[in-house]
Amino acid sequence: MILKKNNNLLKLIFGLFASILLFNCTPKETPEKTEAILAKTAMAYDLNSPKDQLLIFEKMQGDLSGKMTYSYSEGRVFGIRPDKPDSLNVFGKEVFRYSGCGMKIMRILENGNIETKSKGWLLYRDPKTGEFLSEMTNPYTGELVEVPAFRAGIRGGIMTPEGPIVDANFTMESTAFGAPLNLEFTEIGNKVHITRHAFTKWFEKKSQTWRTEMTLDTYDVDKKYLTDRSLTHIPSEYHWTSETSWLSILKMQGTPGHMIWTSSGGTLLNKEDLPKDFIAATEEKQPDIFGEELKWEENEK
Repeated sequence: MILKKNNNLLKLIFGLFASILLFNCTPKETPEKTEAILAKTAMAYDLNSPKDQLLIFEKMQGDLSGKMTYSYSEGRVFGIRPDKPDSLNVFGKEVFRYSGCGMKIMRILENGNIETKSKGWLLYRDPKTGEFLSEMTNPYTGELVEVPAFRAGIRGGIMTPEGPIVDANFTMESTAFGAPLNLEFTEIGNKVHITRHAFTKWFEKKSQTWRTEMTLDTYDVDKKYLTDRSLTHIPSEYHWTSETSWLSILKMQGTPGHMIWTSSGGTLLNKEDLPKDFIAATEEKQPDIFGEELKWEENEK
């Protein structure tokens, strides 16, 4: 028994000695090595710089290498009647759901501005079944209305540190015009949450009315993607919330209230990454859209 205790004691002493020896023989981190480690996790952008904010914002939305990208999202749309607070079922209703996509190409111009060519569309969906719709019953009026596939009127433009120069087929005004992006950055753990907002109004040709909108865009990014400035695309998860006037196809102009749109999505690098049912519905309802080429004209180079 005494011999066993002595053996255990010897093992303990030897282990302690080995630990001390190993600790003292381990190379210490030099200031240069520590600085190199920190550099790998340091932001590669000046988050207060309008030019760097522009780069981050555009890289999240596409690929500056010129590669075609597909920004896909799925969303829900609600109606709000603040004049009808006595019944919650009347105060708020889910009107429809939708899936949308934006195809785009991007490039950096000599002056540092970023040019985009794009085409976007969305398809309406039944809030219960998810079925792609061509018509639906307005839950507020009970009227059957057409909900044709929507084609975006904005076809691209040039983004500058002082706001966008937009190529659109309608008249619009926005607080985003003539002003820096003013992105807000929030770091939580290994994530960076990036938000921006804008207030916009535009003239809708079909209804011959001015429409208003408040939008809030949120991008959730792994911090590691902001530590490498050479990346031409920054992967992110995208969330969008918007408050708008009643959609004109619902035929509720003059009715008190508004609509809330919300969606989540991200940028995909290949058409094949889009949901198969969305591809099929798009090819049925807008059969030409995937085949329309996005390219820079010779006189634009």
